[in-house]
Amino acid sequence: MRFKAALVSKAGGRKANEDFASFSEKKGYGCYLVADGLGGHRGGALASKRACESIIEAFHNSPGASVNHLVRYLEYAGKAMDDLQKELGLPDAAKTTLVVLLASRSGKVTWAHIGDSRLYYFRKNSLAFQTKDHSLPQRLVDVGEITPDQVRFHEDRNRLLSVFTDHDISRFTYLNKIISIKRGDAFLLCSDGFWDYINEDEMVNALKTTKKPELWLSRMEVKLLLRATGKYDNYTALAVLVR
Repeated sequence: MRFKAALVSKAGGRKANEDFASFSEKKGYGCYLVADGLGGHRGGALASKRACESIIEAFHNSPGASVNHLVRYLEYAGKAMDDLQKELGLPDAAKTTLVVLLASRSGKVTWAHIGDSRLYYFRKNSLAFQTKDHSLPQRLVDVGEITPDQVRFHEDRNRLLSVFTDHDISRFTYLNKIISIKRGDAFLLCSDGFWDYINEDEMVNALKTTKKPELWLSRMEVKLLLRATGKYDNYTALAVLVR
């Protein structure tokens, strides 16, 4: 079993891109990340970059795909976020959403997320799972006041309830069951600037037409660019296909 990955990350209609994405494979394991930074004075861009790069560093030091590995990587990144706050001279200047996927060639995966960057898991060309945002609109979905489809353009879309800013990793949501992946499975990690414009049916339809992650992304990006106008958000997506 092996993994094929590709990513796209662009500023969109903004002057700067505060998203960051990265992936790495080592000793039969893979680590895949997407982050969407928040905060002024370049704090968001620094936060997303620091979070992802520190997790990749921790992964390289001790590659694995267990929950224990994931917690250790996030703890390492949390210390790096503490250091970043000190560098900026403000206690809460740099914030980021984050979604992390760990996978092994033996067929095991785990993941965690915070904020509204999402992970989608596909099997047999259908959506098998997606993460729940840490946001006010998602809370409204949970209590039945709005439908999932209404999240994308809700007036409080950007009101996040949890973000990554320091050593406290208790606010992350972790995969709470063991999943064994199979050849043909696929994962999409993306920031809200991407999933805002591409719905889940369109993700599936684009996946059905290709076995290459870069083509899957490009077909979705075409739709995004047809819909996005003005000062639309940064957008980032990382596709992982299991082969």
